[in-house]
Amino acid sequence: MLKTHKALKRRSSHCMIKGTRMLIDTSHRFLKRISDIYRVKKGAGDVLPLTVGIPRMFYYYIYPGLWETFFRELGMKPVVSGMSTAKTVEKASEISETEHCLPNKLFDAHLAELAGRVDMIFVPRVLATIKDHLSCPKFGPLPDAARADIARVTEVLSIDIDETSQPLSSSLMLLGKKLNMPKARTVSAVKTAISAMQEARRKMDRPVRKKGRPYFLLAGHHYTIHDNFIAGPVLNKLQSMDVDVELISFSENTPEKSYILWSTSNAIYHKLNTISADEYDGVIQLSVFNCGCDSMMMDTYRQLVREKNIPYMFLMIDEHSAQAGIDTRVEAFIDSLGWRK
Repeated sequence: MLKTHKALKRRSSHCMIKGTRMLIDTSHRFLKRISDIYRVKKGAGDVLPLTVGIPRMFYYYIYPGLWETFFRELGMKPVVSGMSTAKTVEKASEISETEHCLPNKLFDAHLAELAGRVDMIFVPRVLATIKDHLSCPKFGPLPDAARADIARVTEVLSIDIDETSQPLSSSLMLLGKKLNMPKARTVSAVKTAISAMQEARRKMDRPVRKKGRPYFLLAGHHYTIHDNFIAGPVLNKLQSMDVDVELISFSENTPEKSYILWSTSNAIYHKLNTISADEYDGVIQLSVFNCGCDSMMMDTYRQLVREKNIPYMFLMIDEHSAQAGIDTRVEAFIDSLGWRK
């Protein structure tokens, strides 16, 4: 650690905040300094690796397992923020904009959890995850918003991800180049990271179904159906009622193009357009307060499912949602299916 500290001192000014090193120069110089430290660290096994923070929200669930594997393969130490809890929501309510959607508020809280604890925090600008589609509009300005929040405490590392213009592997190669890493090492890191992501997606998508039990589809964005605070209470309640649940998958083949340009919304649209009452006993659409995409699409989703004669419930979660209220709504919906039969 002493060698790392001396290397930093030679290359830039720094100060201390609560015992944590605070970097205070520009992103360009910061990235140059990263490569310098890597050169210093070659052959010095006693030097601790640079730590890179990864907030457990938004892009984390879109590319599960990718980023921590990629940075680890480059010789850095990834630090992922903890699972979303009631305390995370409490922090989010204190620091985030009131008009943000719940995932955006949670992202701000996860960002704050990492700030000051790591050398830098990775926040990509995710413009498109599927060719000819658009990501949530919140993702574009996310790195800029993150810098505005934590620039005086921790540096923000970012790249643009636009799979309409270039594949994800190419964006990762550019990130390795930005960090001035050897090309061969970056190529290896990209292959390993993408394999880890594909395996993580398979585990996330794996439905569990037991014969004779009700089988439901839980639809929503990656970062709603996989977040512990948003989806956890719903999944726990369904499990307690012996209902098996399939979480909608986003790792299948790219859905056909439609009038819907938002990538996640189009994937949900095509999934709901292909299901049948023979496969599913019901669909729960999980949304969050102030989600612009869902507000535009929820009537379309509802109509699609009802046309197939499948029971449907739209469940909206916000930071004030109580476990008891969620339990009551889910239980009433499941119990109502007895009348239907």
